[in-house]
Amino acid sequence: MKIKRLLITLLLSACGAGVLASCGAQTEPEGEPTKGDKNWVDYTKNGSVKLGLDYKGHSFWTDGVEQVTLKTAIDGDTAHFVTSNGETLKARFYGIDTPESTGAIQEYGKAASNYTKAQLKAAAEHGTIVISSAQSTYGEPNPDSTGSRYVSLVWINTEVKDADRDHLYLLNLDIVQEGYSWVKNVSDMPEYVDTFIAAEAQAKKYKLNLFSGEPDPLFNYGEYETTSLLDIKREVEASLKDSSHVNKYDGAKCRVVGTVAGYSNNVLYIQNFYANDPDHPEKGGEYAGLNIFTGMTTIPEKYRTVNTYIQLSGTCSDSENFGFQMSGCIFPRVATSENDCQVILSASENTEEFSLYRFQYTASGLQEKIKAGSTESLYCAVEVTDSVTVTGGYTSEDKDISLYTSAGWMIYLTFPYKYQENRTWNSHEYFKEKTIKVKGVLGIHKTAKGTYQWQILPSNSSDLVVLD
Repeated sequence: MKIKRLLITLLLSACGAGVLASCGAQTEPEGEPTKGDKNWVDYTKNGSVKLGLDYKGHSFWTDGVEQVTLKTAIDGDTAHFVTSNGETLKARFYGIDTPESTGAIQEYGKAASNYTKAQLKAAAEHGTIVISSAQSTYGEPNPDSTGSRYVSLVWINTEVKDADRDHLYLLNLDIVQEGYSWVKNVSDMPEYVDTFIAAEAQAKKYKLNLFSGEPDPLFNYGEYETTSLLDIKREVEASLKDSSHVNKYDGAKCRVVGTVAGYSNNVLYIQNFYANDPDHPEKGGEYAGLNIFTGMTTIPEKYRTVNTYIQLSGTCSDSENFGFQMSGCIFPRVATSENDCQVILSASENTEEFSLYRFQYTASGLQEKIKAGSTESLYCAVEVTDSVTVTGGYTSEDKDISLYTSAGWMIYLTFPYKYQENRTWNSHEYFKEKTIKVKGVLGIHKTAKGTYQWQILPSNSSDLVVLD
């Protein structure tokens, strides 16, 4: 009996040490971790992070916390909201840094943007959105270095209206947990630091999205292709006629050429002429224009001077917020790559074939073109040859000025208007009932209701003359 017990003990010891391959106690090697498995931690909803301040009855501007409505979801870590007093709150999400999807185009930038927009839209339609400043006590929030945005914690519930604060979860943390962002600058809320870092580490472990090591299916890894502005225009026209149309250049990497028609609010406008018969331009043709978002810093003057003929390489996108545009272009002081923006002809040199053509309309003639749905001068330089009266308007929080005119179309000023040598106007009120003459770029703006507003965008104060 003792010998039998000894044999059993030796056998069990061998199994425990993994000596006998046939032992039933041996386990198979674990595979790659999968989101949602037994080791997955839902940091967003397990109570690790909670809103510590009651939001009901409080104002963001005085207390640092408030329930808001969604105005515009910009990208993966930026959105605009409307507070109870009707003011716009521009929120830069605290503690995260998603890849770029607007000014620059980076891998997983569009995916991050899509995820954030989907969560915010669901909360706006069916649930609750609360914004709090990066602070643990009630108090007036501080803007970021831009002076117009606030670093914010975005708390949502996608299913319950006016949800109690215990049933809100932190979208910032959720974006990290899903692998759409890196953690950045969380020191202002030390009680959240460990959770944010753990969520990022888990996203890396489970190889989610930007940590997957896999190509981004929404990112264009191809080379830039030389593209005609006219071909792009045809796609834009199709989208204007049918909102369900899918622009074939959405996400395309394009190289384009054109003459600078204007520069306003970090957007560069170029246009080019396309002859019906290239060998006989006297037989007529058509102009096509394009708007290029240049990023939040001012580009060198040589690229934005009207009448300069340039080449740009960038990524096109059909945005629900900004319409069709190109972005991700590089504007160096000295071009070192064929993909950098390049001046082909300076404004002073551009005197013949590619010199700027400016469409001329009477005030009523332009309105007739707009009503007829004409896009002959869309994103091109235009000049109204007679005067028009300003009937009203509004001024945004950023001091951008929108003016209504007696003709029906609008004027959009993105800079303080220099009326006289030592006199600057920064509100629409100054222009009311004034008679003016104007030139600029003819653009369109998609409203929150899905309709389009046609507007002239002057590049500087000299483009608008007040006659009385």
